[in-house]
Amino acid sequence: MRNLNHCIIIPVIILTFVANGCSGDEDAERDENSEGEDVSTEEQHSDESASEQEQEQEPNEWLDERVADADSPPESLDEILAYEPGPLANKRIDDYEEEFMDVMEPIMQFEADEWDEKEETYDKLWTLIYSWVAADFPDPDNIIQQIRQSQVGHPDFEDEGQFSFEDQFNAQIILDASGSMAQEIEGTSKMEIAKDSIESFVETLPEDAQIGLRVYGHEGDNTNEGREESCASSELVYDIEEYDEDAFADELDDVESTGWTPIAYSLQEAEQDFEDFPGDENTNIIYLVSDGIETCDGDPIEAADQLNSSEVEPFLNIIGFDIDSEGQEELRELADMTEGTYTNAANEDELTQQLEQSEALSERWEDWLSGAQSDASSERYAMQNSTIQGYRNDWTDLMRRQDYAARQDIARFLDDEEVITTDARQYIESQSSDLESMKRDIADEIQEELEDINNENYEEMVEEIEELQDEYVND
Repeated sequence: MRNLNHCIIIPVIILTFVANGCSGDEDAERDENSEGEDVSTEEQHSDESASEQEQEQEPNEWLDERVADADSPPESLDEILAYEPGPLANKRIDDYEEEFMDVMEPIMQFEADEWDEKEETYDKLWTLIYSWVAADFPDPDNIIQQIRQSQVGHPDFEDEGQFSFEDQFNAQIILDASGSMAQEIEGTSKMEIAKDSIESFVETLPEDAQIGLRVYGHEGDNTNEGREESCASSELVYDIEEYDEDAFADELDDVESTGWTPIAYSLQEAEQDFEDFPGDENTNIIYLVSDGIETCDGDPIEAADQLNSSEVEPFLNIIGFDIDSEGQEELRELADMTEGTYTNAANEDELTQQLEQSEALSERWEDWLSGAQSDASSERYAMQNSTIQGYRNDWTDLMRRQDYAARQDIARFLDDEEVITTDARQYIESQSSDLESMKRDIADEIQEELEDINNENYEEMVEEIEELQDEYVND
């Protein structure tokens, strides 16, 4: 597997004071402060009014409003993966007491005997609490793709049309510079995160590898007026050549997230980028990092098909970065079209992890070049089993944290504070326990199936992978 990443910033302010006119400045300042106080007072009254209005609500009316837009707790793997993480995800009240109290403050105004004592109310309370503690569970498809990628270039698995290693290793990164890459994840823009990850990643590639950087959507803007210019912008800013750290960093630093998303056009241009590197003499890898789908009326599937059937014969490694389900589906289809791989990264840690996994492909090429592929294969299989176990451990840890937060940190706390009844608390605990049990069963099944396919031969493995994708991803 493989891919990309991010950047930096700067500010400066200078103030000059002149002695004359200080009195006037002070008067102006008093006026401004007075105006500010008036605005502040108005805002305070507005906040107090909203708070009083909220406190006047009946508890069941208040609860109905809170759960109206909340998804019900998940009942399948698909729903677990799609559920939006809550504000208290992966947090314990002992370590995040202030955040917990901020979230629970609105419900603390009520008393236990004010709620309707019926299962429908209990179920709504459970829905609300789950929306607070819902965790971001790892997608098993990322592990499936890692197993698929572990066979890339291996002589034991070569088939007609199957990607194979050649003497020269060439890698191109295609980076999404559309306007949405300016959005922030935990205070850092996606573009900055991507740049940092890319710079770290390219330094891990083989010493003799040639590197290229293409960016798209970096001109025009994301308005309708700027669409035409943006959709025509896909530029090879660093030619496919020997890696120069400073020159590469300079080009990457200059990229700004701006406009639309011309993926199809970029794939068409990538074919031209590799025209001097035919696939029968070169190992050509393309790493596409995008946070969205095609928005420029191009056909990425057709472009990917054309690229796959060209003399370039590239291996396409796609990472969807903080992307919605529609975008994931399109990018996964692109990867399948070229017999490449697709993985999803929701945040900086996951993007870094996916790029680290991508290092394995270049390492296997080096093993192939040195004739050490056979010995390295057994190590990779062992490493994949370790990765599978790590996936299971991560899943279990999230599951336990979520269950404890729902049952102990929230439900029991609200019962102790006489905000909900003991019957309501016991219902919530029961629902949380049932959900934890379901998630444990899912994790057991996934782990068993992943371990089963890890040591199968190529044809059987591909068949199993496609079945798993249909079961866990495409349903």
